[in-house]
Amino acid sequence: MGITGIYLFVIGCCVGSFINVLNFRLPLGQSIIYPSSRCTKCNCKLKWFDNIPLISWIVLGAKCRSCKKKISISYPLIELTTGLIFCANFFAYPSIYDQLPKFLIIFSGIIFSSILIVLAVLDCKYFWLPKNITLGGLTLGLIFSLIVDLFYNLSQFSYFINSIFAAFIGFIFFYLLSLLGLKIYKTPVMGGGDAKLSALLGSWLGMQGLFIAIWLSFFAASILVIFGLILKKIKRKQKIPFGAFLSLSGLIVWQFGNEVFMRLIFSTFNW
Repeated sequence: MGITGIYLFVIGCCVGSFINVLNFRLPLGQSIIYPSSRCTKCNCKLKWFDNIPLISWIVLGAKCRSCKKKISISYPLIELTTGLIFCANFFAYPSIYDQLPKFLIIFSGIIFSSILIVLAVLDCKYFWLPKNITLGGLTLGLIFSLIVDLFYNLSQFSYFINSIFAAFIGFIFFYLLSLLGLKIYKTPVMGGGDAKLSALLGSWLGMQGLFIAIWLSFFAASILVIFGLILKKIKRKQKIPFGAFLSLSGLIVWQFGNEVFMRLIFSTFNW
């Protein structure tokens, strides 16, 4: 675990650095490949030693070497968070794939968590869940379930069918919820990206995992809104980045599995 954990953390920090690039350039419609990394304040090209995840931010004292303007703490936080989540994938227990070899769970968890981190940050910052990312993540989830069926399930296609069905239900649920909210409140209550993100979660988590992730996201969002209103940090009718709650819930379900949450849900409703 020690050496593997270090590798996963380093890889995660590097991926987190790339996620920072995505989160900055995608909303601006810029290429994520060219040009190379630059200071967002003075546009000075960054040297390789000023672009090392976590370390460069600390060494530079959170300031650009050229213009001395402050570098946001969000950059190292995203790198650190991604590194820790990658490490956590070593212990992940996704119920739908709990019989798979550990290396495959780690690899798939890295892909799944990377997609959800990008979407969570973009939704928090811009209330935006890019269609290319949600549909790309959905496609990868379906492909992964098909690969598992072909190589580990003797081509019975039960994983693939489960993923397709869960993705369809996830999309329909939020699509109908959006239509209902529009009819009642005469204004959109859910973004179109939430339905696609729910489909993405279904493709990776299966039907039961999707149900738990949706329950967790609504529960967490409700708690935030209640306390936000009490503390007057949130105004009535203020938008909240629900996609971020869905993404976080999906990560939690992938990490801890379904059983612990099913027991909690059943005990909550006294079933």
